Amino acid sequence: MSYNVLVIPEDFTKDEHILKPLVERILDDGERKAHVLVCRDPNFQGVDAALDLNTLRSMVIDRYPMVDLFILLVDRDGKAGREHSADRIEKTLSGEMKPKTRRFLAELARQEVEVFVLAGHDLPADWSWKDIRMDADVKNTFFKRFVALRGTSKQPHEGRKKLMGEAIANWQRIKSRCPEDVGALLTRISQRL
Repeated sequence: MSYNVLVIPEDFTKDEHILKPLVERILDDGERKAHVLVCRDPNFQGVDAALDLNTLRSMVIDRYPMVDLFILLVDRDGKAGREHSADRIEKTLSGEMKPKTRRFLAELARQEVEVFVLAGHDLPADWSWKDIRMDADVKNTFFKRFVALRGTSKQPHEGRKKLMGEAIANWQRIKSRCPEDVGALLTRISQRL
């Protein structure tokens, strides 16, 4: 029997190339074989839309009855209050799941999902990982500079698929650099499955 996982990003167009391999690797680490898809319909096109409880309920949960595990994974963007929204959504939707074997998890990338790509790569010596991790606009401050250094700016989605594929090869580095989100998701998935 197949175990189906649906990753819910704020905008799949670029994020799917980062989140799909990330979640597949997290599940592999937890020794859980699963079929992972990224939600494309609806395409929320923003964090506020992705954190709307009623939209998640009607446009995702009800629409995808074959999914066993939903993972909402959006950017924190430096907004500390977002954790409360994500927690509230997770508790509400988890409580409403039928059958009760289905699960809903909500996690925030600190600060943007592009940090997962950077976490798996050797970075310029003058870049501080602490600065990267704290930057609410890491996509524009560091990721775009990294893309320029790697020469992937002309590739689709600035080479996110290629760069994330390379990053995943350094899985231990990603886990050690991203304990607040990747580590938390690893722990939570292993506890719930």
